[in-house]
Amino acid sequence: MNRFPEQGRSREEVLAALGDHRSRDLKGDGRAFAFVYDAGEPLRELAREAYAACMPINGLDPTVYPSARKLENAVVGACLELAQAPEGAVGTATAGGTESVMLAVKAARDYARKTRPQVTRPKMLLPQTAHACFHKAAQYLGVELVSVDVDPVTFRANVADARAKMNPDVILVVGSAPSYAHGVIDPIEELAALALEHGALMHVDACVGGLVLPFMRDNGEAVPPFDFSVEGVTSMSMDLHKYGFAPKGVSVVLQRTRALRDAQYFACASWTGYSIINSTTLGSKSISALGAAFVVMQHLGREGYRAQTRAMWDATKRLVSTIESTPGLRLLARPDMNLLAFTTEPGDVFELADRLTECGWHVQPTYAFGPSPSHIHVTLDPGNSARVDQFCLDLGKCMNELPARQSPPEHVIAMLEAIGSAEAGLDPAALMSELGVSDGQLPTRSGSIHRLLDAMSPAARERVLVQFVGELFS
Repeated sequence: MNRFPEQGRSREEVLAALGDHRSRDLKGDGRAFAFVYDAGEPLRELAREAYAACMPINGLDPTVYPSARKLENAVVGACLELAQAPEGAVGTATAGGTESVMLAVKAARDYARKTRPQVTRPKMLLPQTAHACFHKAAQYLGVELVSVDVDPVTFRANVADARAKMNPDVILVVGSAPSYAHGVIDPIEELAALALEHGALMHVDACVGGLVLPFMRDNGEAVPPFDFSVEGVTSMSMDLHKYGFAPKGVSVVLQRTRALRDAQYFACASWTGYSIINSTTLGSKSISALGAAFVVMQHLGREGYRAQTRAMWDATKRLVSTIESTPGLRLLARPDMNLLAFTTEPGDVFELADRLTECGWHVQPTYAFGPSPSHIHVTLDPGNSARVDQFCLDLGKCMNELPARQSPPEHVIAMLEAIGSAEAGLDPAALMSELGVSDGQLPTRSGSIHRLLDAMSPAARERVLVQFVGELFS
């Protein structure tokens, strides 16, 4: 079949082809503990209907599509309320958490150009546990990263280390609420005070926690201060396609003042076409996910989100209890909300991940970095929270006679470390063959691949991943 068919195919044929392509995708059936944020089929159906209804809207020009402005103002206003923002705070709907972070970093950089022109090499204080999208923003926007240590027990940012590394070129301090890997909230009050003291901005990455932590607080849980109620917090990011239960991709970036948001915008009248003003990195902008987010938020209301949050937190506590009572398992840090990390001692954590896969569960094996050892990451949503007791039973069974971890062959590690260097390279197809990847799919038992990647340096791992993904799309 030609890739671009000469003649069109029937509705039934093209939908069948689409279904075939999707047949091996990760399923949102309550057995996935990563990537999925599912609150059930009735809410999915409502979101689908709203998504389809907003498909014709182009957010590029809210004067032509006033619904784009009304929907964005409604969703942003609700998020500002949840984040305890002061009068005059503003925000923007984005295509996802990465874009929200990119815009927060751009706003910090461009605001510093206006207010601190003496800063010619802008820097950002970034905890080791902060999301990788901050590294991406720094690379794209020419902001230098200054890595901040984290406590090796709690995995929260080390404020003393941040203070030691603070200097006049720092324009932005970052904290997580919570960090994705370990589910813990950084000491936001102390980090924000440090930023305020030195004239820097402070961004709180609440992409995961922004639609959970406020409702945990409503439910009577002890939640550390993390939002605009903290003096010195100047911006926040919150994803609605995670625990807002909207379709991907929609997030918001919130700014304490309009002056900060102005620094985020891009305007251009220096060309022969229409004058452009973009609030985000996109020009033409779909409003479908935003419209779905609006409908879901209005449908659930605070009461609905409180109920979902309570169910997820109760399941998290049951899973934490199982991990702490199972010999050979170790919780890396006590989580502040419903995502966490655990490892095996002395067993092979990647063998455990394979066994859980064979039991029908999807978990996220994660490699060692800094004080964080290789581990299994688990994200709980309403769907898998309802199945957590069965997961706990299978987790205990999978730990039975778990073998010790074996190191990969040194010559294979050396070969992979050399990828991308001047004196050695590896054909991408050969790399896929070496890793046992077929048609873009990892083998059912992928522990051997994870052991290889975990044994590599982060720089070499990045080069391998570039080759890997490049081959997938070649």
